[in-house]
Amino acid sequence: VRNAFFRKVIVNIYDYKCAFCGLKVTKSVIQKIVDGAHIKPFSQFYDSRIHNGIALCKNHHWAFDRGWFAVDEQYKIIVSNDLEEASPHAKPMKDFHGETILLPNTEQHFPELEALQWHRQNIFQSR
Repeated sequence: VRNAFFRKVIVNIYDYKCAFCGLKVTKSVIQKIVDGAHIKPFSQFYDSRIHNGIALCKNHHWAFDRGWFAVDEQYKIIVSNDLEEASPHAKPMKDFHGETILLPNTEQHFPELEALQWHRQNIFQSR
């Protein structure tokens, strides 16, 4: 864990829910199902400001970091065309395409559009 404070703040801002799928599992204060994910990689930008963060469950954090999906300037989900998946007991990622991500209640905490654009241009694998 690079920055426990970043994770706690981001997850709290999103009410412990994944911004992609809405998953929320709470058993105690120390739940770790949902991560505070960096939009622009911390390893490159060292940016742990709130607007470079988004709350994602483990599966969607992993997929976001690998460019399997991105978020557009209207905060809508874009899923890679190249993604093949079988999800017999859960909603497949492709079914989220075009849906708006869950956003914080306060607009000043929304993910920064510039960071989302950087992710689309540098990480997202559209094909």
